Amino acid sequence: MLDSGVSAAARRRAVATALAALTALLALGCRKKEKAEPITVPPPGAASQDELTTAIGQARGIASALAPSSTRWRRVFVLDDKRAVVTGEVENEAIALVTETAGRTWRSLRRLREGWSTWSVGADGAIVLTAGPRGPAPAKDAHGARGAPPAVDPPSLSFAPFEASELSAPSPLALPELGRGARPLANSIPAVLSAESAALLVEPRPRRATLVHAGPPGATPVPPLQLPAQEQALPVPYGRPPAILSVRGRNLLARPVPEPGKPLDAPRIIEGLAMSPAATAALSAPPACDFAGWSIQLVPQPPDKTAVLAVSAAQTAVLKLPAKAAPDAAIGCAADRIMVEVIAPTTGERTLATCTLDGACVLAEKPPFRPWLEPHERFIALAPTRQGVAAVLTSRTATRWGLYIAQSPEAGKIYDVPRVIGEDSGERGRIELGALLSFGNRLLMLLQADVTGTSRRGWYVMASEDSGLTWSPP
Repeated sequence: MLDSGVSAAARRRAVATALAALTALLALGCRKKEKAEPITVPPPGAASQDELTTAIGQARGIASALAPSSTRWRRVFVLDDKRAVVTGEVENEAIALVTETAGRTWRSLRRLREGWSTWSVGADGAIVLTAGPRGPAPAKDAHGARGAPPAVDPPSLSFAPFEASELSAPSPLALPELGRGARPLANSIPAVLSAESAALLVEPRPRRATLVHAGPPGATPVPPLQLPAQEQALPVPYGRPPAILSVRGRNLLARPVPEPGKPLDAPRIIEGLAMSPAATAALSAPPACDFAGWSIQLVPQPPDKTAVLAVSAAQTAVLKLPAKAAPDAAIGCAADRIMVEVIAPTTGERTLATCTLDGACVLAEKPPFRPWLEPHERFIALAPTRQGVAAVLTSRTATRWGLYIAQSPEAGKIYDVPRVIGEDSGERGRIELGALLSFGNRLLMLLQADVTGTSRRGWYVMASEDSGLTWSPP
């Protein structure tokens, strides 16, 4: 009986061992099968939540938690070959997409807003959001004259170092007393000095510009700094670190924005520009392009010309274009070169000029794109790289749309035949360009498209390492 019991126990152990081995083999087989399953890629022109297939390559989806599909992108700050900030807004929220890997990974800063908002970025990558209320129309005094400032809440500033995952709590701006004729504060853009310091230019009375410093909650108040009365200070900072631009007579002046508690430096005259009301209005708008330490803007010049102004903390450059700038001209900048949409002198067609910061310009021998014959909306985005230049064209009518890319390996003199990114008729399936970024030798496209089979749209990113010739997920 004892021998029989030992034999039964041995048999049970053997069976248990065999079952364990079989279970392990089955699990291993399942894992191998899972690894072997191919990744599902949408067919041409289609998109899943994670992938978009275009005619030139695949794009990777950006999570809707980072950027809602209704986001309208307003400004792009490319800081170096890895870091960039793309800022925008939805109806009730301000959003900044941030990358420190040239678009391979992203995070976002988001803040609910009730009125207007603007973003600004400093030389070290510090990010500041300025938000203000929906202000009422200017009040009337007892005699019915307009211009008395309404009693509105001041704007607030929120700060974040570049690596932060969220903004600081809003810090209200301490404003001087506003008198009649005060410049409206809506859409004011701060000059970012650090992750804990910014300055905003306000005009409490006509031609009485005052620099107001601000910091996060609890920061020590700093007395406001008044600018010279004989200068007309422009409300938008240029360059990183930021500079104040001002007009005195027909001269444009520049000086660095001082640190809190420091006096103003003497200004330097920017040679080569004739200031006029049209030039002043152009320079009072946000820069058309920002890369590294530079801010770029188109400036009207008499009698019917346009100059390009490039401003950095160390220097300024005024470029003379080889042709007249096109109405509402597109502009792109990176890799110490600037691209501008101009009118060809001989044909009157829209074409492109590419200029270096030392003033050498190349005019395209032929326009990179042929326009549609029927009336249509048209938008072009431009991006130089160290190897060449690229242009992306959006065309749209009520019944059809198209998105195209052309690149030039010869610094903009001759462009390759444009290629289709996507084109079709109707609204469904439409691909739209949100932003075009240049990181030295690397290009990035931010695209919006329908998620196939749903009523939703999403944002997608694709990258090129050869100035736009080939594209793939980032």
